[in-house]
Amino acid sequence: MKLITLNTWAGREKAAFDAFLKEHMVETDIFCFQEIFNNYDGATGDYINHDEGNGNILQEITDILADFDQYFCPIAENVFGIAIFLKKGIGLIASGELVMYENPDFDPHDKTSDHTRKMQWMHIQHGRKDVMIMNVHGHWDARGRDDTPNRLQQSKILNDFIESVGLTPKIMVGDFNLNAQTESIKLLEKNFTNLISKYGVTSTRTPLYTGDDQHSDYVFVSPEVLVEDFKVMPDVVSDHAPLYLQFDVF
Repeated sequence: MKLITLNTWAGREKAAFDAFLKEHMVETDIFCFQEIFNNYDGATGDYINHDEGNGNILQEITDILADFDQYFCPIAENVFGIAIFLKKGIGLIASGELVMYENPDFDPHDKTSDHTRKMQWMHIQHGRKDVMIMNVHGHWDARGRDDTPNRLQQSKILNDFIESVGLTPKIMVGDFNLNAQTESIKLLEKNFTNLISKYGVTSTRTPLYTGDDQHSDYVFVSPEVLVEDFKVMPDVVSDHAPLYLQFDVF
């Protein structure tokens, strides 16, 4: 099976992003997206400084990926969240979401405030094989991407969940908002192989990114997952690079 994960940058690069989807939708089985607006009119606040974002990106992706089933996980007032798209014919055994960070006092007008964060998971079946896909958009902190108590707790919450589901093959992807050498990432390596580290990836950002931190996006796989191919894709459709995984399960 083939999976692509991408932080869409809230759909700022609409033309390039649409072309990217059309180019890769035939051979891809699973898309995991972060920074997805759902019919957002801008009335309720800024939402992580994406004034230039595409408020209708969820519907526009759904229209392009007509051969996929859409699963949106709302996080902020049902207008901002993450999403998984599964090619039609892939069976869904179970699905859910996990709160990793909670902020009931989130103020979308405060550029230093972060909304609640969730992990979206889907236990899917393809033929006689099954795998759990986990889509993450990790806690953001205005001070940077190093360890904080909230991020360490987030990794603990993820590990507790992972250990609760037994030996089901697992793939966890997304924008973790974490530098590569953090203890928060090392905690997740307790249960997973970190493909960013294993493959020596030096950056998951594109030339559209103007910051200094070169890592934010990750793909983690459990021991039951056979990695057939993994790469950072060259397409510049966001300030994050798309990550590609081709895999099988034992």
